[in-house]
Amino acid sequence: MNFILKGNLCGFLCDDCREPLSGMEVLLYLPWQKENVVSHVVADTKDTFRLVTKEEAASRKDLLIATSKTDSKGSYEFVLDEKYSQTAFDIDFTCGIVPGGPPKPPRQELLQFHLTTIFPQWRIDRQEESYHFQWNYCITDKWWCYIRGNYFDAWVICGHMFVCGTKTPIPGVKITAMDADFISDDNLGSAVTDASGHFRIDYTSADFKKTFLSPLINIETDPGFPPTFKSGPDVYFKYEYNGVPIQGETASDRRKNVGYCLCVNLCLKEIVVPDPGIPASFTKIGNNGNHFINEVVASGNPNVIALATGKTPAGQAFYSCIKLRGNLSQKLNGTAMEYSFETIETSGAGGVEIGLWKKVMAPQMCEAEIGTFFTLTGDPLNPISIIPYKVGNVSGGVDAAGWIAVPQASNFSPNINGELLSLNTTVLNGATVNMAGLVQGQSTTTVAPLQENRFFKIRMIKREAGNPLSEIIAGVSNPIAMFNTVYQNVPQFGSWMPQVSSEMGVACVDIQELIGGGGGTGCTPITNALHFNYTAANPNMGAVSLTLFGPDGPFSIQNVTPVSSVAETFGTATELHNPALFPVSSLKKCAYTVYLTVELKLTNGEGQHSNIHDWLSFCKS
Repeated sequence: MNFILKGNLCGFLCDDCREPLSGMEVLLYLPWQKENVVSHVVADTKDTFRLVTKEEAASRKDLLIATSKTDSKGSYEFVLDEKYSQTAFDIDFTCGIVPGGPPKPPRQELLQFHLTTIFPQWRIDRQEESYHFQWNYCITDKWWCYIRGNYFDAWVICGHMFVCGTKTPIPGVKITAMDADFISDDNLGSAVTDASGHFRIDYTSADFKKTFLSPLINIETDPGFPPTFKSGPDVYFKYEYNGVPIQGETASDRRKNVGYCLCVNLCLKEIVVPDPGIPASFTKIGNNGNHFINEVVASGNPNVIALATGKTPAGQAFYSCIKLRGNLSQKLNGTAMEYSFETIETSGAGGVEIGLWKKVMAPQMCEAEIGTFFTLTGDPLNPISIIPYKVGNVSGGVDAAGWIAVPQASNFSPNINGELLSLNTTVLNGATVNMAGLVQGQSTTTVAPLQENRFFKIRMIKREAGNPLSEIIAGVSNPIAMFNTVYQNVPQFGSWMPQVSSEMGVACVDIQELIGGGGGTGCTPITNALHFNYTAANPNMGAVSLTLFGPDGPFSIQNVTPVSSVAETFGTATELHNPALFPVSSLKKCAYTVYLTVELKLTNGEGQHSNIHDWLSFCKS
């Protein structure tokens, strides 16, 4: 059976600007420093990232297992033999060019960078009859900008153009970056803002080191007098709209001696942006900036929540406070507008509605920012005051009947593709289940029935303020899966030093040999056998893994019942692998720790719930 390791590499240019690392060669090695494997696996990648010297690359040559090339999106794939299924890997990449870099041949001597050490937690895909593991990484802007600029003379400006104070993006503006210079200003390049107001300009040092003697003499000069010589350009911006020059910056506004990556937010306060004519509507759940976004109105979009499961495309159910997103307008039919949300339970993802639609009232809401007030202050150091407008249980803005009035002030900018309301789903299906009496290795059904998701539709209603006859449905979701049950009194840390936890899933492990041994102290000597009793439960489980850490480890504990869209898994596991079957009798006399990790595929639309764990330490005699 194949073991497939997939991943994606990208590099940050700014916090909100990244690029795929296309055309890179990804290198997969056996660990170079085996004695530090555990510390390297758990270390933050930002601490392990480094340039690999020629000497180090040569010393690791015999450890190289495979190479792969990243595609245009930065994705790569390795198909590995089963003999590597229980080992950790060092992962590096080499590059001779960078995206957006100057059009010149690749470096003759490729640069090699070490990313980190990984220990894959393989997941079985029964349809493909293979095991899979995904590892993605985006290099920090500090490293990636340095690599681009220092080694490839690739400089970049990433930015957004907004309406001053409203954060409304302005598309279609041509932005030209200029370098203020002593003799004549240099044109670094131009770009037109897209629908989100974003633009990117790539250039090289040759673009800002031009003089009247270029190309014989190229040097950067500061426009002051007397001129000084610095390494980076002094950047300001000019603007055009519909081919007509409009107000922009001057050399006196320059950003002095900028680095390889310049991140800017620009704004215009006098240009008039036409009303896009987008009607007020509910369209999405979650933050528009990451992969947890899910269209909730069936529209043929590939991100539509799956009708068959009610979950996100990543297989997640919703929990906690979820942000309902869409578009707001101040008026409806020329009159001040107000809106509300309603929910109704269904019998399943594609099931029938149960009961009647219920209005979402203030106690069912978390805080949501639905727009922004902006005010000109007259203060040259802080010319615009920007005040977010929030509604919800704590913030107010909701009347006794659940209606939210859109502010009508001329300096209010309602959200476009932004928050409309934050729904506290625990009010809809919050529950607790008592796991007292559960024994590790047994099913949770020995103490309580299996817990299940519940399903709800959500819809938006808009109307002219105070006019029930004008009510219009403005977006209805498919039934979505929700889970807010808390498992209480889950046994953890083994039976000889027991504690309990309360979490949204069950993760508990014990070692059979320690149960009741040594006069009830858990001190029975472990010599030739280990039986790991484990239980994991949640109707939205992802990967479940058991790993033994200690000398010569980590050891993957293999015969764990695979998880495939089940509400729980439990049993006893005994086989240690590193990378082949490893007998317990061969373990060194030392301390060891077994970790049980359970992935909870629950999302609030912004990020996935963290994994839950249980662990237990023991000594091998």
